[in-house]
Amino acid sequence: MQPKTIRIDGVIGRGPNEVTSDFVREQLPANGSDPIAVKIHSEGGSVFEGFAIYDALAAYAGPKSLSIESSAFSIASFIAMAFDDVAISPNGFVMIHNPAAMIDGDDEEMAASAELLASLKSQMISAYSRRSGKSEDEIKSLMKRETYLNAEQAVAMGFAQRIAGQAVMGRPFARLSNMPHGVVAALFGAGSGGNTEPLSKEKPMSDSLPVAATLQEIRQAFPQAKSDFVIKCLERSLPMASVASAAVEEMMTENASLRAEVQAMKEEMAKAKAMEHPDDPAAMEDEEIVEEMVEAKAGPVAKSRGVKPVAKAKTSGPTASVRWGSAVEACLPKCNGNKVKAVAMANRQNPGLRQAYLAEVNG
Repeated sequence: MQPKTIRIDGVIGRGPNEVTSDFVREQLPANGSDPIAVKIHSEGGSVFEGFAIYDALAAYAGPKSLSIESSAFSIASFIAMAFDDVAISPNGFVMIHNPAAMIDGDDEEMAASAELLASLKSQMISAYSRRSGKSEDEIKSLMKRETYLNAEQAVAMGFAQRIAGQAVMGRPFARLSNMPHGVVAALFGAGSGGNTEPLSKEKPMSDSLPVAATLQEIRQAFPQAKSDFVIKCLERSLPMASVASAAVEEMMTENASLRAEVQAMKEEMAKAKAMEHPDDPAAMEDEEIVEEMVEAKAGPVAKSRGVKPVAKAKTSGPTASVRWGSAVEACLPKCNGNKVKAVAMANRQNPGLRQAYLAEVNG
């Protein structure tokens, strides 16, 4: 029986003219056992839609084979891991990198997004490692630096079994500016581009590395990024996909550090509370004071989800923030410089001031 051909040709996602998981599932034989031959030429796209396609193909019980004609980039390369029988055209390429996403929202939403990306990344590493026979550390390194593998390299590294067929000049991608020139030439012919115009001489493409992100691109994509992070990205000449991955890793590191700091503060405050106020369990409100100290260290964060803090109108006299800061500073010498004890003392000596401070910074 001739296998049914299913083509994954284009951007993976749920937008107009994009390849969806619904489309792929509809193409699968209803009996679940007839052979299928999937042909793929894709620059990647939605991580989540790619996972759905991978799951559908991995779960298909009938005989299945995959031909990479002539590119499987990003999440498209992950889809290829659903097959045991993978062929690649002579001019084909596989590209793997860390999953990335444009993240927006408050600290909790960004932390949740970072954890989700980390989970997806872990699943991708496992699939690549299982399929290629490479260790997870090797795969992690390849993904981190965004690696392009030609047909020979893909076979040698276990991402495909064999090179088969003729060279396939696929549909040009919409954007080629971040691809190595050698890859563009192999896939679409030298000088090809998404709009079929020659590559600009003013913006030559590296023969071995994707084009590095510019300062403007990084600032536009990550407006709240710290200057030292931006500088590191520029010094390492990271492409935008790698910048996004680095941003997620940095965010996760900061979140872990902050959680550890909060836990340490809670433990120190519990000890101080037990020593100084054994008979007054309501003398200190541990959770709120810890949050306040974290805000003082990391900067105030809007509590309302999806609403950005706005500038307050100027008022006469010191603000609650200034008065609270002065109160804490005044208590520091009496507490031998212990910030936790100083906050507790200032809270006791100035009833209502801390609440006014919190309302001011989060209003």
